[in-house]
Amino acid sequence: MGWYLRIVSFVAFVAVAVCSYAYVLPAKQLLAFVSDRVGQEGTLVVLQKTVLYDPTLDGGMQELEETLYFKSPGWFRAEVGTSGFKKVHIVGPESALTIIGGKIMGETERLFDHFKDPFVYNKPDDLADALTRIGVDLDTVALGRFREKIAFIIGSELSDESVPQVWVDKESFYPIRFVFGGEDGSPVREVEYAEYREVAKGKRYPARILFYEDGDLVRMQVLESFEINAQISDDLFDMAYLKRMHEPVTPPPPSSELDEVKKSIQDFRKVYE
Repeated sequence: MGWYLRIVSFVAFVAVAVCSYAYVLPAKQLLAFVSDRVGQEGTLVVLQKTVLYDPTLDGGMQELEETLYFKSPGWFRAEVGTSGFKKVHIVGPESALTIIGGKIMGETERLFDHFKDPFVYNKPDDLADALTRIGVDLDTVALGRFREKIAFIIGSELSDESVPQVWVDKESFYPIRFVFGGEDGSPVREVEYAEYREVAKGKRYPARILFYEDGDLVRMQVLESFEINAQISDDLFDMAYLKRMHEPVTPPPPSSELDEVKKSIQDFRKVYE
């Protein structure tokens, strides 16, 4: 009887799998569902606790308070401070800016910065364009399983983590995983979205966002509170103005010592990045 039940279970599993694979949806349709469920309209302000995991830190971790600003279409700002210094990261549809300790540190997005893409674009075409820019192949969609959930994989065949891909829960159509790929020996960076909470009627946002490098947890964002459709000044996203008000960091002469400000900025970067 035991072997018979195992055979029946196996056949049932295959039948479910075959049935599931028959319903693979095209990427554009999946992104329409994603935008409808999590793409924020208007503005969203998130107050969160950001936990950094690093064996070089005291206790192996550090907690920071961080504020995120989402403004459709495509605008995002993150603010975090520690030890008297402040980091501001702003992203627009076509540009980015990072300021640390009052100095411009860069004008590009890092891979992990794209965790916000599913939430900051409330139109599927805009989300599709954003994913295409970072290399997600919208012509490839497969089915896989993540944390016991069946999910659509946009951008990759199953088990190929060398290319960028977004995993969308088959039942809820919430994004649950974002893999940025690990080509040429670089670490596989991925984001996991967990414990979605309703932040507006028909709109949800994850209560926990986890960041991994080669499977190791390096950062976790924990939602503490939020405000929907808050009045956010356009000045917060005015990169041209901020560039005029802040100087870029320039390398010191080879023979000179870093001054206290630059040393503090470097210390901050070691902690946060």
